[in-house]
Amino acid sequence: MDMSRRQGDELREVVRVVLLVQGAILVATTIEALIWSIAFAGAAGPSFVMSATMAATLLVARARLRVDRRWSRRLVYIVEGLLMGTLAIDTALAVAITGAVPPPVAVLTRFVLPLSVIALLRRAVRVSAARNSADPVAALEAPA
Repeated sequence: MDMSRRQGDELREVVRVVLLVQGAILVATTIEALIWSIAFAGAAGPSFVMSATMAATLLVARARLRVDRRWSRRLVYIVEGLLMGTLAIDTALAVAITGAVPPPVAVLTRFVLPLSVIALLRRAVRVSAARNSADPVAALEAPA
């Protein structure tokens, strides 16, 4: 067991894995939107741009994710909020047009994953802050 790791590092690694999964899902969504925008000119273009932007943002934020970097955490929070917002819009449109809710996989990937990323990231920040404030001398001596 590696005892030289910080306490919040494990949570951060879990967040990175979940962000990688989300990024992969968004890349697949981007490819799908590109195919549909080629096949049917019109409204599919903005969805391609939005999913490509969200995928790139998540993957960049994942690569540079540290609990002490506020801007990367804020980017993740913004993208997660956008994912949940688009789920709300898609659900409302699906219920209004077809009378059925989206499939469970869509709910899992666009609601549960963002909520878990937000919860894990906030917990990693709290653990890191608690560790730093509990013993500032040990925090300075801990390996980076």
